[in-house]
Parts: sequence; structure tokens; C-alpha cells
Amino acid sequence: MDAFAGPGRFGDGTEGSPLIICGAIEKAPKQGVGIACLFSDSHPAHRGALETCLSEYMKKGIAGKPLTDCAEALTRALEVGKGATLFFYLDPYGIKDLEFETVKQIYERDTNQSTEVLINFNFKTFMRMSGNWAYADFASEVARKVKESKVDTVNAVMGGDYWIAIVTNPALDKIQREDAVVGAYMEQVRHFFQYTFSIPVKETEDGSHVPADDLAKYHLIFGTRSPRAVVYMNDVANIALQPYFNQFKDGLLFQMTPERYEATSTADLKRAIVAAVANQPLRRPQVYEAIAPKYFLQYRSKDYRAMIDELVFKEKKLFPDPSTLKRKTQLNDATLLSTTPWPGGGNK
Repeated sequence: MDAFAGPGRFGDGTEGSPLIICGAIEKAPKQGVGIACLFSDSHPAHRGALETCLSEYMKKGIAGKPLTDCAEALTRALEVGKGATLFFYLDPYGIKDLEFETVKQIYERDTNQSTEVLINFNFKTFMRMSGNWAYADFASEVARKVKESKVDTVNAVMGGDYWIAIVTNPALDKIQREDAVVGAYMEQVRHFFQYTFSIPVKETEDGSHVPADDLAKYHLIFGTRSPRAVVYMNDVANIALQPYFNQFKDGLLFQMTPERYEATSTADLKRAIVAAVANQPLRRPQVYEAIAPKYFLQYRSKDYRAMIDELVFKEKKLFPDPSTLKRKTQLNDATLLSTTPWPGGGNK
């Protein structure tokens, strides 16, 4: 469900999320499982343009006629999606359309059903709505502006007024405010989803000066109950953020990666992998699911795969079950890994 779908294309003709989603569904191997989507937009002109853009996909049953707003689309998705995996993409024009009590209907869906949510949380819009305070404002000035703002509207979005104490805390700088507000909002979501992460969407510098860590354009808040979904999202998000992370090291004499984005060392990651396998024999995909949620955005599945290869073939700290190997020198996703040699085989 794409609840704030827009007209389907941007002004320059590039595809918007509805066409990207439908195109991906059309190419996906269905294997007897139906995949379809719901779109909505509260702007009549957008809905009209979107219906035109989606006409071919509507004929194929991939999409239906765009609905009038998020609430209608949400109700419809919960009705027709019983027993199905549901993915909710909420990318509103601001944050006022993200009232927590409305969105909570997604969170409270039957925990036996697979549910994922991806929310565009725009911190700069949050700043504007909570008093239009500036990055450099002192806490007292932020407090004054917050007092004069439409606090009730922001409270409804945030699910409480806990955010006020954060933005008026004189001990926090602008980056710390951002992290604390987003972190506190995620805690609200985490009551319902075991795995909740923030993906900061950043702007890269033009390369003419030393890069500086700044506020994100917006944050994508991802919630799921599935560790497998975490692995998928981790890989996609990591690829998307690489240009931003690379600017802190490429072409510079010293690496200048901000501390909050520094990755755990591979040595520590390998120890974590060994510890995960020590509990019980695991296959590679199970290792990814055990590790990725703890080190979200730091490494990709292919990096974990390379570390596992080193642990097996070079460091001899993991041992493959020979009965699950197709080739003695090559692991596969069906290979069982243990921290002790298997009877009648293993690493030598």
C-alpha cells in the first residue's frame, strides 16, 4: 500500500513510486502467489493523473483505482490483505498526515501475519511544525517557539509530548536533537515491531570542500517482525547510502567518517558470527538474519558471506557439514555451519 502516491510521475517525467512499484511487481516471479498494490492520494488532480498512469497495470490486476486518502487505503488493505504479507509505504507531503493513532492500525495487525512498514519521517518538517525553530537556536528560543506552535498536532503525530523535553534540552546540539527525536519516535514504533530502524536519506557534498555531517533530508523508519526483511532492507539501504559514506574517505588524506556511522570492525563481526553459530548449527541465510539486525547499515550480505568464507577456509573457526556441501571448497546457502568439526568430515 502506497498511501500518498502522488500523480505517478514527477514534473520532469521520471517515474514516481507507483510506477516503480508496479514495474517491480510485473517483473517479479509470482510462482503462483498473487502480488498487487493499493494506491491513494487526497488530491483529486493527483488521483486523476495517477489513474491514467496506472491504466495498463489496472487492466492486468496489479493495481486498482486510486483511493481517496490514507485512511481509506489503510482500511481497504487490512480488509483484502487478511492472511497476506502487507507492505505499507507512507510517504506523506508533511508529517501531519501521520497521526499515530491512525498509523497504529498497521502496527496492531495480527502478529501472526507478515507486516512491514516504511515511513518517511521528515525531521525538517517536524522542526517547522513544532515552532519553526532553527538549527542554531538556543534551547530557550526553541522552547518559546514550541510553546507558540500547534503542539497538539505534533503530539498526535508523535504519539505523545515526549519530544518537547528533547528539543528544549540545552545539552543537545542539532545533530543530537535529530538523533534523539528520531530515536524516541522509533521507540514508539518498537512497541509493536521487534525490528525498527531509521535509514537517514542524506545529501552528498559537491566535493569542493571537506564534507560535514548534517541533518538528513528525511528519515525512512522501517518496522518489521521478520529478520529476513531486515536483511533485505539492510542491503538496499546500505547500497543507497554508500555515496554519502564514501565522501568521508574517498580522496581524503584521513578517513573522516562521523563516529555515529563508523562500522564495527570485521574482527568483532567475525566474533559475533562465531557466537551466533555456537548456539546451534546455522546456514548462511540464518547467520545473516542473526547478525544484520544487530549491525544494521554497517555491512551487506555479501560482506558477511566473505567473512564466513574466511572463518571456514582460512581461520578454521567454523566447520561446514560435508553432507550439505556441493563442493569441498565452496559453501552454499544450504551448508550447515558449526563451531566444532562434524563427525566424518569438516575442515582439516
